[in-house]
Formats: sequence, C-alpha cells, structure tokens
Amino acid sequence: MPLRFYGKGGSDNSSCPSVHGDDADGSLVIVGWPVDDPDVLTQIRAVSHIEPHERAFRVPAELKKALWEACGGHDPHFG
Repeated sequence: MPLRFYGKGGSDNSSCPSVHGDDADGSLVIVGWPVDDPDVLTQIRAVSHIEPHERAFRVPAELKKALWEACGGHDPHFG
C-alpha cells in the first residue's frame, strides 16, 4: 500500500495528526484524535450511522489544505 504524505499539524511534537493518500485505491488515511464527546457523537449519529468497528476522528484546521490537495485540489485559497 503506497501512501503519499500530504501534511501534518495540530500539535507541538512529532506525533501530529496527518493526512495520507493511498495511491493504490485513492482512499485517504487520516491520523487524528478519536472523538469521544457524547454530544459530538450524538450529532453525527443524527445523520449517519457509526458501525461498531468505525471511529470518528478530529483533525486540526491546519490540515484543511492537505485534505484539499489529497482530494486533488491544485490551487486552494487558504489564508
């Protein structure tokens, strides 16, 4: 599985959340903080089911550009 690194950010150490793309199937691999806030999970479940084997992850705003690029964006206007 050849992963392409797009960016990391959100903490002051090397274990930052990060965004990667899988060149083999086009999927994204996101490293972030697991969401365990009951209010947030309730809001997600109001519009989507979370399977027992799935988790919601929060990634910092600093990774918006990396997500855009990982999805094929070439000229994002992030300030």
